[in-house]
Amino acid sequence: MKASNSTLHILIEAILNADEEEVDDIVKRIRTCDNLDTVAESIHSQGAGNGGAQDDVQLQDDYTTDIPVAGERDLARKMGELRLENGTTRFIGGTSHLIHWDVRGAPSNEDQTADIDGVDVDPITSWSNVTKDPDVVTHLLNMYFNWHYPYFTTLSRSLFYRDFFRGKRRVTSHKTQYCSSLLVNAMLALGCHFTNVTSAFATVGDSWTKGDHFFGEAKRLIIDNDEYEKPRLTTVQALALMSVREAGCGREAKGWVYSGMSFRMAQDLGLNMNLGGINGDLENLDEKEVDARRVTFWGCFLFDKCWSNYMGRLPQLPKNSYSVPKYDVFPEEDAEGWCPYTDTGFDESSKQPARTRTIGLQLSTLCEISSDLLLFFYHPAHIGRSSGKSVELKKLSELHRRLEEWHKQLPAELEPKDGQLPNVILMQ
Repeated sequence: MKASNSTLHILIEAILNADEEEVDDIVKRIRTCDNLDTVAESIHSQGAGNGGAQDDVQLQDDYTTDIPVAGERDLARKMGELRLENGTTRFIGGTSHLIHWDVRGAPSNEDQTADIDGVDVDPITSWSNVTKDPDVVTHLLNMYFNWHYPYFTTLSRSLFYRDFFRGKRRVTSHKTQYCSSLLVNAMLALGCHFTNVTSAFATVGDSWTKGDHFFGEAKRLIIDNDEYEKPRLTTVQALALMSVREAGCGREAKGWVYSGMSFRMAQDLGLNMNLGGINGDLENLDEKEVDARRVTFWGCFLFDKCWSNYMGRLPQLPKNSYSVPKYDVFPEEDAEGWCPYTDTGFDESSKQPARTRTIGLQLSTLCEISSDLLLFFYHPAHIGRSSGKSVELKKLSELHRRLEEWHKQLPAELEPKDGQLPNVILMQ
């Protein structure tokens, strides 16, 4: 448009400023030409003898500043945007036309159901249709948070419990949700694998069916509520948990698919992005939500590296796919006590600081090293082809040095010893 306006500007100026006998000739050239730009260029070059370099400068000034560029400024500014949809914040990149489309998602089936349900339901049992016994739900959640969560830390425990105890109906009316039926059922399914209470079995006495009833409910919710097409923080978390549960049951193919859904949805939500400098609904994000997003991404990062090593495949979240900083360690949270939990209750004699976030950050660093190792030595392009012995030895030496440095800088309280935290033993 600027180029066309510049051409027209030159032609009209030529007609206005030409001598009377020259006007007909200019109009005739315009009417018979194949390209107006050629005529304008010719007229401009003819006038160069009179105006010289000054006209050139003026033409460039006209081209670059005189024409309104508000639309162009709007386009250039939208290089990426966070927007609020379906109760959570999504990321749309600058190459997508969706960034210029004001879309707000429709409420999910679960939201609509919650509006109809009564308010006198026990908040603890409102999240799952499998059991209405609050003691069973509490016991299985304790199992999950005691044995699984400390290693695969992928959510804010405090925010989860805040919404969990509010109950399903009250939470679904809020902007951001840190608890959902899908997430709770995934947690309960995992909790079943650490207990022998009757309610943990889908078929009593058959260990192969532990957690199947809760997992079946989670799968039903994904389909019935179209969870895969409505990105949410809790859905990313639930799918990641479902993926490792399936791996633990020997169903790697299914687990791999669930993990992929989780990682793709995490990127849809922009969890991999550093929020600084991104346009959009940032004013809607408080510090707790930013922290929850970071914890979820780095949890997915750990899931990804575990899957990559387990299946011998490349990471789905490589180094160049994220810019999000790591989460902070909150001393009060890390100082909360951890002690073994069994079907008979907590063993307070072994109580010690949980250090969940401290350990999570150490694991994230270990995963970054693991990712580089996988990409260099196990990339499909390198299979059957050598990069050269000296190059491989140099890379191997670098990775070994990084692992040694990682181990050397571990705090003394994270060294392996009798009575150590299970997640520290796994990390080692």
